[in-house]
Amino acid sequence: MRCKITSIIERNIVTIDQNRTVSESVGIMADHGAGSIVVTGKGRVIGYFTERDLLTRVVGKKRNPETTLMRDVMTSELIKVAHDASCQDCLIQMREKGISHLLVYRDTLFVGILSLRTLANWMTQGRSHKDLVVNLVGGTVFLVVLGVIGLLIYLGPDMLAIARRLSP
Repeated sequence: MRCKITSIIERNIVTIDQNRTVSESVGIMADHGAGSIVVTGKGRVIGYFTERDLLTRVVGKKRNPETTLMRDVMTSELIKVAHDASCQDCLIQMREKGISHLLVYRDTLFVGILSLRTLANWMTQGRSHKDLVVNLVGGTVFLVVLGVIGLLIYLGPDMLAIARRLSP
């Protein structure tokens, strides 16, 4: 069964208008415990801003967060994905573009964000249970084989004696 992102889309998204300041954006992100924020303009998604953008486009360029507007430092080249895309396709797209977030759409409607962290957590979820079952089954088979070998070694001399008596 192929992994689909539909059930792991982050739908409670923090947004800010493009004409608000970086300082306001950072405050909202901090209040929500978010590492990124969707930037809107006229009710539409027009950009994305992450902690990395803050470091490279604001702090690294010595821009004042109190006066710098989001529209001037947001990522406007948005990488979009369909709401029913496969996990593998999303991973490939993230790797090829060097990004850790995808904006998820259902047709033209923005529905949420898919982060690399969420995707990785979901794809590895349950692996420890599967590994435990595999290890238990493998261990049991190994013990049965060892038991059979031990039994053959223990009964080997008696079996050879019986075989010699029965041979002409």
